[in-house]
Amino acid sequence: MDDTGGDSVSVWRVGGAARAAGYVIPAVVGLQALIGWAGWVSSPGAETARLAGLWSGLAVGVAFFFWWAILRVRLEVGPDGIVAVNPWGTHRLGLTEVASVRLGAWGAEFHHGDGFKTTAYALSELAAGTSQDRRFAELLAALEALPRRGDA
Repeated sequence: MDDTGGDSVSVWRVGGAARAAGYVIPAVVGLQALIGWAGWVSSPGAETARLAGLWSGLAVGVAFFFWWAILRVRLEVGPDGIVAVNPWGTHRLGLTEVASVRLGAWGAEFHHGDGFKTTAYALSELAAGTSQDRRFAELLAALEALPRRGDA
C-alpha cells in the first residue's frame, strides 16, 4: 500500500517528442482557428467565416487524433493486473495470464500462455528514435515487485 491507503499502481504514457507533439500541434492549429475568428470579427464576411470555420474543424480533428493516438494511450501495472490502453482498445490482463514480457518495436509485449500477445504502445516513444530500454527496465521492476496471485 502507498501512503494514500490504496495499492500502488505504476503508470506509463507515451513520452518524448511524440507526447510534446500531442500538445503542441493541436495548440498551433487551435491558435490558427482563433486568429481566423479574430479576423472575422474585425472584418465580417462569408470568406473569413469560411476560413475560420475550416480552421476550427481542422483544430477539432487534429486535437481528437492526437488525444486518441498519443495522449490517452497508457500502461497501468498494479496488483489487480495489467491495463494497456492503446488507440484501438483497452486490454486487461491478469498477472497470471502473462507468460513472459519482452520489448517489441511498438512497446512492451505481454505474451499469454495461449500464444497470443498484447502490445502496450504506451512504453514506446512512437518512432522518436530514442531507446525504450530504461522504461522497459522500470516495467520489469514494477512487475517483479507485485505479488503473484496463486503463488504459494
